[in-house]
Amino acid sequence: MLPIEKIVTATDFSEPSRSGVAAASELAAHFGAELVLLHVTAPLKSVSGATTVAGYYLPTVEEEMAVEAAGMTEAVLKEEVSSAVTASFRVLQGKPAEKIAEQAEKEGAGLIVMATRGESGWKAFFTGSVAERVIRYAGCPVLTVNAPKKEK
Repeated sequence: MLPIEKIVTATDFSEPSRSGVAAASELAAHFGAELVLLHVTAPLKSVSGATTVAGYYLPTVEEEMAVEAAGMTEAVLKEEVSSAVTASFRVLQGKPAEKIAEQAEKEGAGLIVMATRGESGWKAFFTGSVAERVIRYAGCPVLTVNAPKKEK
């Protein structure tokens, strides 16, 4: 196996995804790899194809969402990634699993690290798993990290 020089991870700003980012940071420090943190926003669409909905111009709203997501992604990077790791972040728009796999390939990543909540049964059936889809689309190994479950 080739040395891992770049690791891609993603955040949806949830606690489970933060544990995935922290694990990716540890691995990047261990391998001396660069870390790329991603957040993917969903594009806004109107049913009619109109660019305005309820007086809001959708492209402007998408730009504002991207700016806010960039600030939040940068905050996750600062909070969860060791300062000893060379790291950057990207905010993309589209379907999360596809964009994560595409960006990992574009970056030349040797590894993708994803947190998983470990859902099963009907909840997993209806919500699906971004991590499972990334595994299907990715051209490099994907490490899934079980996020700690909250005690009830």
